[in-house]
Amino acid sequence: MAKYTNYLMLLPGLILCVLFLIIPLGIILRISLSESVSTAEFEIHGLTLEGYVRYLTSPQALSILVNTFGTALLTCLICFVVAYPFAYFLTFHIENVKLKSYIISLLMVPFLIDWNIRTIAWIPILGDKGIVNSALMSLKVIEKPMSFLFGRIGLHMIWLQTFVLFMMFPIYLALNRIDPELIQAARVLKAPPHRVFYDIIFKLSLPGVICGWIFVFVSTLGDFLTPGLWGGGLQTLGLSISVFFGKNVWPYACTLSIIMVAIALALLYILLKIVDIKKLVYER
Repeated sequence: MAKYTNYLMLLPGLILCVLFLIIPLGIILRISLSESVSTAEFEIHGLTLEGYVRYLTSPQALSILVNTFGTALLTCLICFVVAYPFAYFLTFHIENVKLKSYIISLLMVPFLIDWNIRTIAWIPILGDKGIVNSALMSLKVIEKPMSFLFGRIGLHMIWLQTFVLFMMFPIYLALNRIDPELIQAARVLKAPPHRVFYDIIFKLSLPGVICGWIFVFVSTLGDFLTPGLWGGGLQTLGLSISVFFGKNVWPYACTLSIIMVAIALALLYILLKIVDIKKLVYER
């Protein structure tokens, strides 16, 4: 009996997952298979795959899927390119522990500011009369202002600002768990710097990289507000779901939700098969 006592610690989390994840997903799946829904009394009638067939055969389906998952994956890549060098520098080039703590604390300061304020702050930077356009025009690089905001560039910049720390911290944790003696041994054996980085540092930090990709991917995939405000007409699954729910077309909105969850789970499964992220926790 004592052997199973430790499993009781999983019970609160398991109950929460069942109540707020499994059951809601089951309800969404059931509604997506219904023929009609009475929004006033929430009565579900019939059972059909019409919603799935309707979406998968629509001419806009492929472009919306590419916009949704392509944009999310590109954001992950941008955050990775920015976060990995910074995490690497913070780990291997700053030895003062207090200085590291100060830098990490400063990185978290923007999250103490409301999201709306942080987002609107990009207008004087990337707007038509912002700092970037004014500098480029004064240098005679461009003749008229470039449209950075309300498009994919502005969207990725805002997402980079919002989610880069979600990519950086898992990578930083993974890099800190690398035994310095492994790196030193490779250098003593005259391994080239690029082999030391790739074969030891990068490969051992992959669990943190995958965790960062998962955090950013899931966060951007579920974000419909930012593309709606700053995407410049970019149509995503999240926006479509929001529109159909707003119009009380619940079966079709639930259909789109299930499709998005299914594809996201498939991609996450592939990522988790590439690297065992448990190493980030259990390995020294």
